[in-house]
Amino acid sequence: MGRNILRGKTLIGALLAVLLAVTAVDATAASMSSSDAASTVPSLPVQTPPADAATEGPLPPVQGHEGDEVFSIAIPDEDIIGRYVDGLLATRRDWLQVVLDRSLRYRALISGELAERSLPRELGFLPALESGFQERAVSPRGAAGLWQLMRNTASPYGLRMDMWVDERRDIRKATDASLGKLSENYRIFGDWYLALAAYNCGVGRLSAILRRSPGSDFWALRKKGVLPRETAAFVPQFLALSRILGHAGRHGLDLGWDGAPDWNTIALDRCVDLRMLSRASGAPLDALLAGNPELNFLVTPPAAYGYRLKVPADYGEAVTAALAGSEVPLIEFQVHVVAAGDTLSGMSQRYGVSVPFIQEFNPSLSPRALRLGAKVLIPVVPPRRAG
Repeated sequence: MGRNILRGKTLIGALLAVLLAVTAVDATAASMSSSDAASTVPSLPVQTPPADAATEGPLPPVQGHEGDEVFSIAIPDEDIIGRYVDGLLATRRDWLQVVLDRSLRYRALISGELAERSLPRELGFLPALESGFQERAVSPRGAAGLWQLMRNTASPYGLRMDMWVDERRDIRKATDASLGKLSENYRIFGDWYLALAAYNCGVGRLSAILRRSPGSDFWALRKKGVLPRETAAFVPQFLALSRILGHAGRHGLDLGWDGAPDWNTIALDRCVDLRMLSRASGAPLDALLAGNPELNFLVTPPAAYGYRLKVPADYGEAVTAALAGSEVPLIEFQVHVVAAGDTLSGMSQRYGVSVPFIQEFNPSLSPRALRLGAKVLIPVVPPRRAG
């Protein structure tokens, strides 16, 4: 999971490289003194409200607030965590703000799931490290979605991964699976540091390490240098992000006033082209795509799937009305997997639809360079009835 995203040329990969350069973490991420770290990272300006703020309106949201920092997962006094915090604030502040803004869409859902399971709220920041809160992120090793789930991790939790959908990108289902996995890890290892480490490197691998170092906790394993390098960095990185994002205002990040958007769920009894639905209902296509990132195409699956479309609540009535009317064509689709010798003209003859019609639903398809194994969406147009 986390190990895959860290190895790729992703924002997190860049983050790791920058932080390693800033903090001089070696292969085992051994600690350096806090005084050395302080000399390489500029101090952050202290935010103070203007003297006349009371007469000019409210202060920016949660900026400069005071009080004790409260965490559900204790953040230990380890130098590496502080160095990651300093490195992030010094070199990745813009990225932190982007991630915080992206998280708005998912905060309410994830927080609700955490509360229902009585899990630490800090786990809601794990997607920041795994994917930068990008629901369609894919790692070089094939981990996908907000939580960067591998196929073998997602399958036991009933997530569907086929030609039509990859439910590792379904925010609700992937969150449920990931929190289930984290809960199981905690049950096995008994503390959250090891549970998170196992989320990164796998339960089997961590169990083998612990058998060779009985009685050791995560921090002892890290100091011994027996953890995979990515795992040794993963947990401190997560805790650093939790410290910053959990109290974003005091670190100079803008939390904003907008709440998480509400979504309606609409059961579909047919394939629906999201572009046509957008035009008919007025719902922005970007919003429909954002609510349904598990879709592999711009078209929802066949009726047999019982697919449930997620729609911004503000457009719920308009979408329902459009689906009930005649504006959205009743078109079914099937997927053709390109084999040797296939051509668009051959597909056209085989399925009885025109080449331009096929191209309409596959805008990125190159007719002169069909790739073996590529999936082509074929609109199925029923023949006219006699009489």
